[in-house]
Amino acid sequence: MGLNPAEAEQGRGKKMTFNLQKAWHKAGKISTAHCVVFIQKVQQKAGTGCLVSMEKSILVTGGTGLIGQPIVDSLVRQNQPVKVLTRHPKPSTKPQLEYVRWNPSAMEIDPDAMANVRGILHLAGAPVAQRWTVRSKQSILDSRIQTTALLAQAIAALPDEERPEVCVGASAIGLYPSGPDLHHEESPGDEGFLADVVRAWETGVAGLGTLGVRTVSLRIGLVLSPRGGMLGKLLPIFKMGLGSAVGSGEQWQSWVHIIDVQRAFEWALNQPDSAGAFNVVAPQPVTNSALSSAIAKACNRPFWAPRVPPFALKLVYGDMASVVLASQRVTSERIEKHGFAFQFSDLDEALSDLI
Repeated sequence: MGLNPAEAEQGRGKKMTFNLQKAWHKAGKISTAHCVVFIQKVQQKAGTGCLVSMEKSILVTGGTGLIGQPIVDSLVRQNQPVKVLTRHPKPSTKPQLEYVRWNPSAMEIDPDAMANVRGILHLAGAPVAQRWTVRSKQSILDSRIQTTALLAQAIAALPDEERPEVCVGASAIGLYPSGPDLHHEESPGDEGFLADVVRAWETGVAGLGTLGVRTVSLRIGLVLSPRGGMLGKLLPIFKMGLGSAVGSGEQWQSWVHIIDVQRAFEWALNQPDSAGAFNVVAPQPVTNSALSSAIAKACNRPFWAPRVPPFALKLVYGDMASVVLASQRVTSERIEKHGFAFQFSDLDEALSDLI
């Protein structure tokens, strides 16, 4: 299928920090017979006209998550038909919204999933913000490779003229090295687990281009949302007046309002000239101390507590503490030059809207 993420590692000359080949082997475990049955079901439905409706749908993976749910809600408000892939489909109370079954670990997907789909928003993936163990690292990787491989299988089963036009995939600025330098989309990538995952993730999405699909990867920064993520976890602490910076406090953090993330996915979906990687970060990154102080201000609480030392974070998060302590100063210049305008470029205004 042209999606093997191991290609992204050619020439790097280092041992992978996780089992990439194992992940890809899992994605390929589906039998030839299973593939044939799946394709026959799709073709049978196409032949009876079951794949045809007046308006095409948007297919969403990870549609109930921190980022996916606001995107789905926004599309539904616009009367856009939406299909959300899920392991546990449920009846929908909204006529524009449908839940469709898939099981990426078994490489199974409803043959109707790709029926009359215009575009895919691919956000599925196990959370990175968890304690990293051998098992959790493999899950973080598998959940991205297997889901993308399953989408490729479903797209390949369709005639060329019925395939989706575009796939917009979630990605992360965790690709870039930690440090004070300003990073853009062409900056050299880092080495290590998270950067390797991002490479494999983006390689899988880009590989859908061999099936005639326009592909976009949105490298998302630190998402600010009261529903979860970093801000959601910190708000109770800051509202008690106990919030503080972490580590040195001088590390750069490239933040973005959840609404702008939602808008960026919709922009990439509907902007035919967008392709490749785009950083989705507000134009004005700040230090961790500045961010923490701004959160305290938005909560009308003092900012006095001593900084959380790195060793304390490592006790809680293990190797994942490196993500919390990383300094990533990232530019949004490319996406802005392509016509996207951030609604929230000022941190205080963003936090005032969220808190």
